[in-house]
Amino acid sequence: MAPVKLRYGFKAEAERISTKLREEVGVHPCAKLCAFALAKHLNLTVYKATEFLTDETSLSLLEGTNGYKNEWSALTMLNKDDKRIIIYNPFNSEVRQQSDLMHEIAHVICKHELSNETLTFKVPFGMREYNPIQEEEARCLGASLQLSKPSLFWAKKRNLTHEQISQQFNASVEMVRYRMAMTGIYHKK
Repeated sequence: MAPVKLRYGFKAEAERISTKLREEVGVHPCAKLCAFALAKHLNLTVYKATEFLTDETSLSLLEGTNGYKNEWSALTMLNKDDKRIIIYNPFNSEVRQQSDLMHEIAHVICKHELSNETLTFKVPFGMREYNPIQEEEARCLGASLQLSKPSLFWAKKRNLTHEQISQQFNASVEMVRYRMAMTGIYHKK
């Protein structure tokens, strides 16, 4: 499968959105932006999946226990009032939760359309239609929200390692590597 290409200018737009939202939330361009705080600023309601799922099998699937593999992270959906909500897996690590929420917030910011297909499923095990272009846009913008370009320059100036950047900005080392590659900012490992 060929890699999905973002439309011309999308990466620069994602950086501008990241900077603008940090300003609106009152966070310095080089500072960590909490996904929960951003969701609140955008009037998005965020729920733990455990608020809906309480049976042992569903919890085992979410947690990745009893022989199950944890493969579910988060989703955006419409509630009965047609308002977008985000549901996330609270069993994931804190850095993964931040990344998952930023990704879902990016879908909302980009005004990605949810599938009109009616699916009968229980969260977290059913999924909406997958749109590769929308997913790549959400990946790009979500990553920019989590690790702003100014924060990466700040880290480079201080000669921080990937692990130190990860700790400073509550992001995974994989996310740090992705953003370094995406922005073209060279950084020591």
